[in-house]
Amino acid sequence: MTFTESTSYRVLLVEDSPTQRRYLATLINDSTLLQVVGEAQNGLEAISLAEELAPDVIAMDIRMPKMDGLLATERIMTDKPTPVVIVSGLLESEIDLSFRAVQAGAMAVVEKPPSRRDPGFKESTNHMLNTLVAMARVGILPHHRHENDYNRKQQPTPVRAKQLPELIVIGASTGGPRALYTILKDLPVEMPVPIVVAQHLPDQFIEGLVRWLKSATQLRVEIAEDKRHLQPGVVTLAPGTAHVTVERHGGHLVTRLHDDEAINGFRPSIDVLFRSVAAVCGEQAIGLVLSGMGDDGVDGLRAMRQAGARTFAQDETTSAVFGMPGAAIANDAVEAVLPVSQLAGELLAAIKAYQE
Repeated sequence: MTFTESTSYRVLLVEDSPTQRRYLATLINDSTLLQVVGEAQNGLEAISLAEELAPDVIAMDIRMPKMDGLLATERIMTDKPTPVVIVSGLLESEIDLSFRAVQAGAMAVVEKPPSRRDPGFKESTNHMLNTLVAMARVGILPHHRHENDYNRKQQPTPVRAKQLPELIVIGASTGGPRALYTILKDLPVEMPVPIVVAQHLPDQFIEGLVRWLKSATQLRVEIAEDKRHLQPGVVTLAPGTAHVTVERHGGHLVTRLHDDEAINGFRPSIDVLFRSVAAVCGEQAIGLVLSGMGDDGVDGLRAMRQAGARTFAQDETTSAVFGMPGAAIANDAVEAVLPVSQLAGELLAAIKAYQE
């Protein structure tokens, strides 16, 4: 194993396959912003090297001999807290273990890039590299980091209706799965309105995310289908291969799937979902932007607010990446900003306020 000095973000690469390790190291070192400073072939070596090298970020395989990525992440978060990005294969067992690692403290899950001949190589590689850079920049986000009472209220959106809102919509990207898990576990099983989520995630991981979220909540969690009626107490996630919008059919809200091109690199696009809700539900909706890179969802959330909807964002302290919430705040799309631990309660309070 070789270690190098670099002014780039320092990456500890953990991967048991020598071939995969060389391949990933080449991809990472080709980035001008990243440099592999150490390589480990199992979780035990990863723990030791994390202590020795103090990397800016760890690219962690999940299935390895001696100690897997889940146990290694748990130990590193206890002994030497460091941003961990799980770089996972696509087997169901690997994906499930990866989301358990997120629960243990990993900040993101990305797929292992395919071969250079694969049509998805460039997109997958860029996503991995961008995520590693973003997590290295952010630094560690401990489970119990102090949450200041950062609840910055702007002019409250007037609420005129005296009935339940029709829908809650949530947009999330990097760091979003952990925030979603926290919110859903705090919502009651008698949730009186439907929830639709657009989460930036490769399609191969969406079913794993659904399984993981089901472990946090008694609410029904499912993947959106075309023309399916939205029901109270059901959390519907956009698939990773289509845009999702909401339409009204015969008095019922339904999801529609659209196989259009990615918008600003994203499919599903949060903006597409939010804009449809602004048009269809108007003031009878609640919108929420969670942790994520970039500014997807900003225009749509602003449209929702202008239509009279309630709009919220996760705060900077508890966001793995404050790009999307920060952009929404800067563009006056947000009514209130709260730490993730308070968002479920705020959603319930907003629902109650519609009836007062």
